[in-house]
Amino acid sequence: MSQIGLDHPQQKSAMLNEATIRWSLWLGSKLLRGLSLLCGASFIIYATLRSAPGDMVDLILGLNGTPEMKADLRAEFGLDLNIIEGYGRWAWRALSGDLGISITFMPGEPVLSLAGPAFLVTLSIAVVSLLCSIAVAYGLAILLGPPRPRQAFLLGPIQLLNAAPSFVVAICLAKVINELIQFQLAGGGQIPPSWYPIPTYQKITDSIAPFCFAALSISLGDGLFTDLFNALRAELMSLNESLFISAVRAKGAAVRKHLIKNLIVPTLSVFTARLPLVLSAVVIVEYIFTLDGSGYLLLQAAKNRDVPVVVGVSLFFIFAVIVMNLILDLVKALVDPREVAKGD
Repeated sequence: MSQIGLDHPQQKSAMLNEATIRWSLWLGSKLLRGLSLLCGASFIIYATLRSAPGDMVDLILGLNGTPEMKADLRAEFGLDLNIIEGYGRWAWRALSGDLGISITFMPGEPVLSLAGPAFLVTLSIAVVSLLCSIAVAYGLAILLGPPRPRQAFLLGPIQLLNAAPSFVVAICLAKVINELIQFQLAGGGQIPPSWYPIPTYQKITDSIAPFCFAALSISLGDGLFTDLFNALRAELMSLNESLFISAVRAKGAAVRKHLIKNLIVPTLSVFTARLPLVLSAVVIVEYIFTLDGSGYLLLQAAKNRDVPVVVGVSLFFIFAVIVMNLILDLVKALVDPREVAKGD
């Protein structure tokens, strides 16, 4: 008995150490995979921009640039190196938070100070539009229940309207809102809001209304809501018909908490899968509304061949997707520890 008493704490400690090692290896593999994707994607973007026709130095200095000035500028921005060496130097600086400085768009401005706040606006619009769409999709799925033929009269028009591209929805929404505001001004003599008319260049500190319109355009376009509704409704119906939910109902226990717990991973999976598509749509929509997000910054920088800004902004997009996938993997592992044991 005394031997068993001594072995028991040691056995628990060994199991704890084994679990810690397994979690560390699993998390390390996920981080290494994410870092590899980040490096690979950023190199492709950097190499593509460097290989594009034309000379960025000529674009900056124009016809008045002397050969000495051009050589100095190439050396300053690493354009005198080949693509591999240039990317290596850029990546080494990026590890310390130095993404370079803008060449043509806003010369001399650090890329991090330009890209960081702009991407935060873009990410906010994307997250708000996704969360609102998911909430409405769940609400409609609960309200309608299982699919029935007569529901086509309600869902058909929604699917038809939702099929329009988000940038078309944004243009139409801006037109409708401006017409309504003009009508109110003519009929009631109201003072126009600060953002009237749209689009005009807006910062989020000026008015949040155009940002809400942009999020609404994303939710109403590109088939996003229809896609989310079909996916989440299928998950909800499958879970409702599962055996363990039937067992919970048979015992008279509350079903809601079990549904919520088991819908966390599917909902997060749906969110993560749609995030890259929504981010790409936001880039165009916020440009239509002339918001101070990554869309305006990225398009202007690309048009001016500003390699550091384009690569820096793109890096934020890639990083957000990788982090979101890592969060999804962590939630899956916490909900179902067998994910760690399998090493997936």
